[in-house]
Amino acid sequence: MTVSEVIFLAIFWTWLFSAILFLRNTFLPRLPVVQPGLVGLSFEQVDFHSTDDVSLKGWVIPHLPTSLWVILCHGLGTNRSDLLDIATNLHEAGFNLFLFDFRGHGESAGATSSFGWKEQRDLEGALVYLGQHQAISRPCGVYGISMGAAVAIMVAARDERIGAVAVESPYPNLEETLGRHLVMMYPLPKQPFLWFVAFTYKIRFGVWPGDVAPEESVNRLDPRPILLIQGAEDKRMPLEGTKRIYEKAGGSKQLWVIEGAGHLESFSQNPVVYMERLIHFFQSSLN
Repeated sequence: MTVSEVIFLAIFWTWLFSAILFLRNTFLPRLPVVQPGLVGLSFEQVDFHSTDDVSLKGWVIPHLPTSLWVILCHGLGTNRSDLLDIATNLHEAGFNLFLFDFRGHGESAGATSSFGWKEQRDLEGALVYLGQHQAISRPCGVYGISMGAAVAIMVAARDERIGAVAVESPYPNLEETLGRHLVMMYPLPKQPFLWFVAFTYKIRFGVWPGDVAPEESVNRLDPRPILLIQGAEDKRMPLEGTKRIYEKAGGSKQLWVIEGAGHLESFSQNPVVYMERLIHFFQSSLN
């Protein structure tokens, strides 16, 4: 066997190992969906489609026809019921709500997650559904966490049907977060494995993960406001990345850092203060 053949086989097997490792993590276990009625919320189960025609499930939780609307976007590996605590507080404050499962999550169709790329089509579908079935006459708010936070920023940046965005723990770009989670989950060096993961992502989803980047689109949200919430001790989506998004955002922006909070722990640190600020943000931004 020649040296070039050895090099080729080494590259091929490293790529194959990386591809299998990555692709198996796009298939996520489905957690049970807890119904809003169990926490005292009246709701309507709805079926709708993403803008690329994936069948999705959601809930309309109404307040009054004239009330403001907020769409809630869950994180990776969970489902819409993960946000029922937030939804309950927003509903008590007078908002109409729409919660849905991203593709490959909860009760929605789809077998895999693209970690934020194709999921943008899901939020777009939610906006289409609300426009057609709820007669929304003014921009709505969007609240998202983790992957849902990244999706919320990227969609809002190009869609003025969204009037205000509040997010917790978004990633600045997907390639960076894939590399971080690679070394957190497996005893592997970031390179060359991240190169092969990025190449596999491009083959599977048609885009380089480095181009799935809220930090590069957030400036197009201006003059609509954004509230960025971030746990200071978050190891999965570190503060530095959220600061970069904040720095690239337009003039109407807020960064709220929660000391002592890890990934998505900000609400549990002080639910009353968290909800007071979130409610005030949407009320002041959407009225």
